[in-house]
This record gives sequence, C-alpha cells and structure tokens, in this order.
Amino acid sequence: MAGLLLSTPPGDVEQARADFERGAALYRAGDFRARAPAPQALFNIARCQERLGQLADAVDSYTAYLAAAPDAPDRAAVTARIEELRARLPLEASLRIAVEPPSTVSVDGEPAGTSPVSVSLNPGTHRIRAAQEGYQALEREVELAPGGRVQLELSLVPLVPVATTERAPEAAVRDTVAPLPKTQPRRWTWVATGLAAASLAAGITFGVSAHQAQDTLKDGTPRSPDQVQQIYDTAVARSNTANAFYAAAGVAGAAAIALFFLEPHFGAPAEAR
Repeated sequence: MAGLLLSTPPGDVEQARADFERGAALYRAGDFRARAPAPQALFNIARCQERLGQLADAVDSYTAYLAAAPDAPDRAAVTARIEELRARLPLEASLRIAVEPPSTVSVDGEPAGTSPVSVSLNPGTHRIRAAQEGYQALEREVELAPGGRVQLELSLVPLVPVATTERAPEAAVRDTVAPLPKTQPRRWTWVATGLAAASLAAGITFGVSAHQAQDTLKDGTPRSPDQVQQIYDTAVARSNTANAFYAAAGVAGAAAIALFFLEPHFGAPAEAR
C-alpha cells in the first residue's frame, strides 16, 4: 500500500481517500448503493442490493459482474446465488386501468400515463388515482396476486351535473300547443233544425186532415156527386201537401246534421280545420 501511495500522483491519492471516506460513511449509514463499474464493484453493488431487498437489481448486478469477469474464481458460487435470488423474486402482476372519460392515472403516487394504460407491478396492495379537469378525482386500492392479471375500470363523476349546465332548446320551453279556436255558434244548424221540425209538424197536420176527409167519404152520409168530388179533391190535395212537407222536413233534417259538423269550422284558419 505504501508503494502504491508513493507511486500515485498526489491528486489521485486525495481523490481516492475522499472516495474511500465517503464510501465508509455511506456504509455506516446503511446506504449500500454503489456506482463503480469495476467487476469487484459490481459484485459489491449486488451484495448491497441484496441487503436493500432489491432482489431483481441484485440479480442484474451479479449477472453484470460475471459478464465483466468471465474468469472469476467464484463464478459457480455467484451463478448459484443468481438462481437462488431468482427463485425468491415475486412474480410481477399486470394491471390495466381504463377510465371514462380518459384521464391522467397515477399508481402509488407515480404518474403512469393517460388511460387506458397498462402497468407491471409487484404483488401486493397498490393505490390507483384517476383525475381529469371538470371531474371528481377517484382513488381505488387494488390487491395484486403474484402473476395476476387485473383490469380496473373506473368512471369519473362530473363536478357539475350535465343536466344543469345545458340549456333546454327554445322550442322545448315555448308553448307549442296552439290555442283552441273559438267555437263558432251553430246558427244555421238551428235554422235547419227549426225548418225540419216545422215541416214535419205541417206534414203531420195536413196528413191528419187528409185522413179525416177520406173518413168523411166513408161515414155513409148521402151526398151529391159534386160534394163527393169536392171532398175527394180536398183529401188528395191535403195528402200531397203533407207529403211535400215530409220531404221538406227530410231535406232540412239532413242539412241540420251536416251543418252540425261543418258549421264550427266556417271562417276558421286552414290549419285549425
């Protein structure tokens, strides 16, 4: 050591001493992480990572040590150690996170990207958080088994309900039902009804009178031919008049029925008919 120190430039000695003291301080503090690239340093890094519980990193460092020192005398022991550590490694679980609407996702406080996103995690409990502007942030805890594959689907709730932010269309708030048209008085309907009733009454009157005249001819009273002819003519005339009034009553009645349905629409707008 004295020879090495005497043959080493003063600056390198000071740097080596500083590195040694810094490494010793880290070791005493329990910080076993190292960064030297030499094969022996890689071996030491692997040992430190084992103590830290970073088994996957320790496997990588041991593998790098064997690659840097292919003729290492402890190659068989290191290879066996690598296999032992690999057997102790927990199987990674796969988690796929889908959020509606697409949102920013973080896993255990670390950003994972925008959904949908897939991440590989160690077995155990993990906290998932999804956030999007205008929506309430959502957090969930998931338990992942070794080698498990889990799909988590989340749906965010808007901060303000959509129904209160959208204004109803103008046509939806306006009264689109047209007012009922004013009912037109059925004046002509009642006129036709009156004519039908009057014609019917007159027809009945003349019909009864015609029957009375016919009965007069059958009462057995002696009469001259002229008297008989006069009574007969009267009966025929009254019967014809009664039939005429019956016909008029039928026409007026039909007109009254038609006017009952049509008269309310007289003078109304075309769209209201």
